[in-house]
Amino acid sequence: MGTGKGYRHLSFITDTRGIKSAIGEMRGLGHPQQPVLNKDYKHADGGPNMDEQWFTDTIAQKVASHPMNSMEYPFDGEKIFDSPLVGFVKGDDPLLVDYRRIIGPHHFTPAAIMAWQASRNGVPAPAASDLSVVSFILPITGMTREENAAMSEWPSERWAQTRLLGEIFSQAMVREIVSYLMGRGVLAIAPDVTPLFRKQRYPAVGWASPWSHRHIAYAAGLGTFGMHDFLITEKGAAHRCGSFIVNLKLQPNRSRPANIHGGCLQHNGTKCLKCATKCPVGAIGEKGHDKESCYHRVSKTLAYCNKNYHIFIYGCGLCSVGVPCESAVPVKKQ
Repeated sequence: MGTGKGYRHLSFITDTRGIKSAIGEMRGLGHPQQPVLNKDYKHADGGPNMDEQWFTDTIAQKVASHPMNSMEYPFDGEKIFDSPLVGFVKGDDPLLVDYRRIIGPHHFTPAAIMAWQASRNGVPAPAASDLSVVSFILPITGMTREENAAMSEWPSERWAQTRLLGEIFSQAMVREIVSYLMGRGVLAIAPDVTPLFRKQRYPAVGWASPWSHRHIAYAAGLGTFGMHDFLITEKGAAHRCGSFIVNLKLQPNRSRPANIHGGCLQHNGTKCLKCATKCPVGAIGEKGHDKESCYHRVSKTLAYCNKNYHIFIYGCGLCSVGVPCESAVPVKKQ
């Protein structure tokens, strides 16, 4: 990619990363090949103990030092994400099965998507009780949050880069970890980079995916939902999140709030709705988040980001910045 006025020229055609990302998200196509399980790997003494601390440290180290966690022109070298939050869910947690009722029957269970990975590698499908889900939150930097908070109609340029380059980094980071595990005989999978993953409109819930990182993060105790449907974490609602499944027994490290809206002021008796005032199309109100109106608005940002930032991506995030829950939980614990 060049710099100056011609950078990412004609991005509707030339920004192949954005085009591939969109096709992968909507059609489950174009992802790198799944890593192959090394069934002959011998676990030698002295190797890393792949426990909860190992996953927490590995993700934190990658966020801190990975070259892909970086903006491009005209923000060369700026970090996309700050230090992460990491949580764990047992593969047989009843909530993960109940998501097929709450979200819809299209939502994967860890056991079902891992069975697909096991079949590909010619090994028996692990029991749900032998699986764990690793969930992480990638907080968006203060500079990007501030820039987007100053916008009223469309996403800022840093936000647009975060939406595309941040997602590419997140998936690359997970792919590296999954490949490392598979190379050492541990079955693992990232559901959102398989051919089975695709976003589409479902009758009961509208636009949705078969693996919701936000709902997995809630299950891991990393946050609760706001009026805008973003997850409000201890580092706020302005973030990206991700998750992957491993054939290891990891212990949850956080308590899951019983109140799914526990961090939202409006849901807890304090009049707020600041997120509603930030939405340029009124997709948030006292009754909650209108996903269909939101989708139509976000889809229009694709043309705006291509024309103004020369990047093939859609996004918005205006309701997650310039609000009390942007970078912290505004509801004080009782």
